[in-house]
Amino acid sequence: MSAKPVLILVGTRPEAIKMSPIILRLQQSTVLRPVICSTGQHKEMLSQTLADFNIIPDVELAVMQPGQTLMGLAGRLFLGLEKTIGEIAPACILVQGDTATAYIGAVCGFYARIPVGHVEAGLRSGDMYAPYPEEFNRKSISLAATWHFAPTRGAAENLRQEGVAADTIIVSGNTVVDALMYMRDAIRQTPPPLPEALENIFRSNAKYVLITSHRRENFGQGIEDICSAIATLALSHPGCFFVFPVHLNPQVQSVVEQHLTNLPNVILTAPFEYRAFLRLLDNCLFVLSDSGGIQEEAPSFGKRVLVMRNRTERPEGISAGFCRLVGTSKDKIITAAEELFALRAIPNQHVANPYGDGNASKHIVTILENSLNSSQQPMRSGKT
Repeated sequence: MSAKPVLILVGTRPEAIKMSPIILRLQQSTVLRPVICSTGQHKEMLSQTLADFNIIPDVELAVMQPGQTLMGLAGRLFLGLEKTIGEIAPACILVQGDTATAYIGAVCGFYARIPVGHVEAGLRSGDMYAPYPEEFNRKSISLAATWHFAPTRGAAENLRQEGVAADTIIVSGNTVVDALMYMRDAIRQTPPPLPEALENIFRSNAKYVLITSHRRENFGQGIEDICSAIATLALSHPGCFFVFPVHLNPQVQSVVEQHLTNLPNVILTAPFEYRAFLRLLDNCLFVLSDSGGIQEEAPSFGKRVLVMRNRTERPEGISAGFCRLVGTSKDKIITAAEELFALRAIPNQHVANPYGDGNASKHIVTILENSLNSSQQPMRSGKT
């Protein structure tokens, strides 16, 4: 009997990172085979990351357009995925997280009566507009999903409280830990190259803070205040570098360049491929970020993160002492950063990553193999 196709949807770099361990494990399965659909929601960063895992997409939709709106993106995703699902006739569809790709993919699976697996299910901030539109996306995906692969017990409890059937919730751990374990030793043994300005930092053993910012709810005044805080910190700490891989969104790029271009110890770069970014994360003093993924990745490197958001759907990192919510207030960011400078950001080296042990992809693939190889039809809905 031929292996059944599993349609795996990826549209952004975080999706590629977290789906890659599942894809690699499915490639070893005799029961299932992965069919990778790259929607191209964030095309350049997505292609880089898949290449880091030696993964080539089977289908490329290339939905990204300059200045795209959420509604325009959703429309292109619906049309592209309808055609793809019709051609592949998958046994199931796997989506990850809370992106437009994941949300529209889950809706398409529901419309086509194809079971949907939701990787990283159950994250909740409690505010429909923070993060926006991700909180809406992930709550909606839960209505369509057949399997809810929750990364933590807390995420699983969120789903149970919303009425999701307990036997459809699997606490799998977070596949980002699998990805990090796949990459970490390799980048330490053979460091990926960086631009010369950054290689000079490593050669001189200089200290640096790593910065990322891309959240839609921080566009406007939020990113203005973040950049103002970074500028103040850079002037206060001339012996420390501030490394900022700038997101490709023009609403981020224009503000960052306006505020930070002329500061000698602020290094603005294009986004890095995943291995290079992990090298930077591994060696930084601490991190300033509004990213969800970095809250999960930093613990594996013993790094602290000042989370430039008012809420997080990842409370485990805060409870473990790796992360601290500081919002986008200039004063709060500066105060929290100065506290870490005073501590010299001593890493939490002896605290385990609260998001998993590196076996999440194994758990997920085993569930799918057992369910899809069974004579029983998978459940179509996760609701009681």
